[in-house]
Amino acid sequence: MSFASRVFAITGGASGMGLAVAKLLSKQGAAAVCIGDLNKKNFESATKEIRGENPDTAVDMSALDVSKSAAVEEWISGIVHKYGRLDGAANVAGVPQVARQSSDAGPTLLDESDDMWRLHMGVNLDGVFYCTRSQVRAMTALRHKGDKTERSIVNVSSMAALSNGPSCLSYGVAKTAVVSLGARIAKDVAPFGIRVNTVLPGATNSPMLSQFFPGDAKSILATLGYDILEPEDIARTIVYLLSDESKKISGVGLPVGSGH
Repeated sequence: MSFASRVFAITGGASGMGLAVAKLLSKQGAAAVCIGDLNKKNFESATKEIRGENPDTAVDMSALDVSKSAAVEEWISGIVHKYGRLDGAANVAGVPQVARQSSDAGPTLLDESDDMWRLHMGVNLDGVFYCTRSQVRAMTALRHKGDKTERSIVNVSSMAALSNGPSCLSYGVAKTAVVSLGARIAKDVAPFGIRVNTVLPGATNSPMLSQFFPGDAKSILATLGYDILEPEDIARTIVYLLSDESKKISGVGLPVGSGH
C-alpha cells in the first residue's frame, strides 16, 4: 500500500489505536496526518513517534473536542485550507465506560445517570456523526471542484455493539448506533466517490483498557476468555479500509478480535 501525496484526518490520534493508525499511514508514505485530540500532553511524543516512521510525513496536532460540532467543522476546514485536499479519515476518538454486571441490588440500567448517558452519546455517537459529516462536506466540495479522487472514511465502533449485554450500557448503545450510522451514510455518499466503513475492535491494549476493567484488566479478560489485541492489530484493518486495496468495500461493520 502507498499513500504518497495523500492527506488524512484522525481523531483520537495522540495515543492508542489512533496513534497506531497515524504511524502506519506515515510508514506507508502519507503526505500528512492531521490529529484531532483532547489529550494535548501526548502531542509532542506522538509527533515524534509518527515522524519516526517517516520524516517526510507532515504531522499536525490540534486540540479537538469531537462533541462540539463547530470545533469539528473548523478543524476539517483548516486541514483542507492548509493542504488543499482530504483523502481519508479515521474517527477513532471515544470515551470508555466501566464494565458492570447486574446484581441482587438491581440492574445496571439504574446506575446509568443522565450525565453518563449524555457523555457517551455526545462523544461516542455525536462525535462520529459530526466528524463524518464535516469530512463528507469537505470531500464532496473537492469533488465538485473537479477532484475525482476516491476517498474513504473509517469509523471506530466496538465489539460491544454486538453483545447486546447490560455491561457498559451507554457506551454499548452509542457504539451500536455508530455501526448503523456508517452503513446508512455509505449508501448516501457512494455516488460522490466516498466509502464509509466501521471497525468493531475487541478488547485492545490501549490506555483506555484499564478504564473499562479497573484493577488487573488483562487477568479479568483472560478469565472471561478474551484475547487482548494490540493497537497495531486495529490499525492494520483501518489502514486497509482507507487504502485503494479495499476500493470495492463500503458500508460494512467489521469486527476485529477473537470471535467474541
